[in-house]
Amino acid sequence: MVTVRSRRAFTLIELLVVIAIIAILIGLLLPAVQKVREAAARMTCSNNLKQLALAAHNYDSTYQTLPPGFNSASYCGCLAYLLPYIEQDNIYKMIPSTLLTVPATGGVWWGGGWAAANNSVKTFLCPSDGGRDTPSTGVFAYFTTTSGGMTGGYFGGTLPTLGRTNYAASAGALGDVTGFYGTWKGPFYSNSKVSVAAMPDGTSNTIAFGEILGGSGGPTRDFAASWMGAGAMPTAWALCDPAAWYTFGGRHTGIVNFAWGDGSVRGIRKGLGANGGSTSWFSTDWYTLQYAAGYTDGSVYNPSNLGQ
Repeated sequence: MVTVRSRRAFTLIELLVVIAIIAILIGLLLPAVQKVREAAARMTCSNNLKQLALAAHNYDSTYQTLPPGFNSASYCGCLAYLLPYIEQDNIYKMIPSTLLTVPATGGVWWGGGWAAANNSVKTFLCPSDGGRDTPSTGVFAYFTTTSGGMTGGYFGGTLPTLGRTNYAASAGALGDVTGFYGTWKGPFYSNSKVSVAAMPDGTSNTIAFGEILGGSGGPTRDFAASWMGAGAMPTAWALCDPAAWYTFGGRHTGIVNFAWGDGSVRGIRKGLGANGGSTSWFSTDWYTLQYAAGYTDGSVYNPSNLGQ
């Protein structure tokens, strides 16, 4: 005898209910996954900045001075000097020594240092950004502070192999200038030779390195920055949100990561001293950021005002 059993199939309504439940579960899961991913990216970014600060200390131990924020003759930036101290000696040896002496005598880096600059260095990239966006305008060959503000030059096009950076040294308000903005001179600027021992404000109170995007922080990226020519970044324009090529800024939610002179890494509230994409000149928040960036101003600031 053959027994026949009847099986009831899913109705359309039941199938739609199951699909809806799965969609809801996925919707609940995705934000959690994104939060975990961002937390991991922020941790990696913090570690990168810590490595840069420690590398600068090791450089100081070797030469009794921090590396220059920018070489005005070769247009090499601070990060190039740190390569041997972040286990990138092979790339460092590709750069002619005449490009790194101060003053340099070997021309500009995109001459003899081009091959070295076309290496991607993981420590120079924040995983939340990583230079993945294709810039619509170009890649900065260099940028640095000047007596009148900020200057830079860029290569047009995307230059996909040119190594990029999401970090730059801190010039303070406007670097080594006289007058009002010179009050908040940072530890790195054009041809600087500042030693760790000669930081009267204390290393734990002075910004050393911070996150940058090298261009617009909006949905469309205009510029990216090469690590070879990334000079010291000023804080005079505060932490505009979205960031610009002449400001510190990053992709993390709510904060921009900074390494301090003692090697600690702390986030500063995104938008501090600014109103959206515009600088809130001489506001309380603006002054607080300058106090944190300068190494000889002698001012005490409240870390809670930085969002810490």
